[in-house]
Amino acid sequence: MKDVQNMAETSLDLTTKPTKEISVREVFGVDTDMVVHGFDERTSRVPELDSTYKFDPDTTMAILAGFNHNRRVMVQETRCHACAKDNTPLSASM
Repeated sequence: MKDVQNMAETSLDLTTKPTKEISVREVFGVDTDMVVHGFDERTSRVPELDSTYKFDPDTTMAILAGFNHNRRVMVQETRCHACAKDNTPLSASM
């Protein structure tokens, strides 16, 4: 509950734009030349990066393509909970 209160108290600058180019291969370990845009500075709304997390390549590419082209992406779980878990570490990496 405390995290929700902290998020509500933190002002969010909606005019802030991503300024950093991020290599999908280097950050997410997915074999692609795709580059996405991210932020240089971490905010209180971004979770800590988990360096042990293994990204599912198909799910990761779908989510990043959606971010890159400002489109909605529907992620449906096909096995275990890997798809649902990809959103948090993915956002932390960007």
